[in-house]
Amino acid sequence: MVIKELYKKMKKFPKVDLHRHLEGSIRVESFLDIARKEKVKLPTYNLEEFRRLVQVNDEPPDFINFLNKFKVARGFYPNRNSIERVAYEAVEDAARDNVKYLELRYSPTHFACDQRFPEEEVIRWVQGAIERAMGNYDIEVIPVLTISRNYGIELAEHTVGIAVKLAGKYFFGLDLAGDEINYPAKTMAHLFQMAKDAGMGLTLHAGEAGGPENVIEAIERFGCDRIGHGVQAAKSEQAMKVLKKTQVLLEICPTSNIHTGVVESLEVHPLKMFYERGLAVSLNTDDPRVSNITLTDEYVNAVTKMGLNEDDLKKLNTMAIEHCFHPNKKTLQKKFANFWSKKKESKGQ
Repeated sequence: MVIKELYKKMKKFPKVDLHRHLEGSIRVESFLDIARKEKVKLPTYNLEEFRRLVQVNDEPPDFINFLNKFKVARGFYPNRNSIERVAYEAVEDAARDNVKYLELRYSPTHFACDQRFPEEEVIRWVQGAIERAMGNYDIEVIPVLTISRNYGIELAEHTVGIAVKLAGKYFFGLDLAGDEINYPAKTMAHLFQMAKDAGMGLTLHAGEAGGPENVIEAIERFGCDRIGHGVQAAKSEQAMKVLKKTQVLLEICPTSNIHTGVVESLEVHPLKMFYERGLAVSLNTDDPRVSNITLTDEYVNAVTKMGLNEDDLKKLNTMAIEHCFHPNKKTLQKKFANFWSKKKESKGQ
């Protein structure tokens, strides 16, 4: 199939994205527009120069370099309108890519820190924008709280303390992100227990840049339902046995893994191997703006470079829904079953 035709087909494909960061989903043009209107200082106001600062380009793949793409934007947001705008646009972009169910994770601290907005207010602003976007597009969005390894236990405790009070309304899951190499997760374990007690789902970035032992720790010590990335589990039979036995889902983000340098190429990415070994896996974007991709792009790559077919992609979506943090999975399962049945009906006509 010609790539152009495949792209059109994959764009129409009803998709699930369980691992997408709001901070990594913001349009480059919106950054510059907000900065000009609100007189926010940026290193450059030239679109292409700024794009190189916040997107992966031709530099060598590197984990820390990838994380540094967020530095310019951290604390950038000058007011409520700018925060609401970027949250709305992130959902809008997903919906236009025919993502039907999105778990959008974000750190309130990221949006609040420079202006010292109360995190509770930031959470309400983001939620309002998400709900407006859902009202205008055929997409369902569940927010997931992200805390960072990099900024210390005190700040993480503060943010999780706010989130558990809002669990079931503003947040349905907890995620730990950041620099896995230099900041071990173990000090954060009690925060995951707090979130679990509040009924939140648990996911943790592990086995991305760190070793497969971090995947096992996330499952056995943190009690995680899902693992962000987890690609290093491919190097450990023990980790893969634990993943298969527990059916903890790996949130796989292939292009991101190439850009961070943790996987050499899409052709050797372990996604298909995990899938064929009976592990629970899903296909996601991670940071669409940083990697300059859509979920449709990931689906095309999965078919053309990773050896998956349309039935495989359907199964990945089915597994994603089975492991989602939505409070009513049965409703979502029926919705996606309808998508597939409609597809079969149209084929028979």
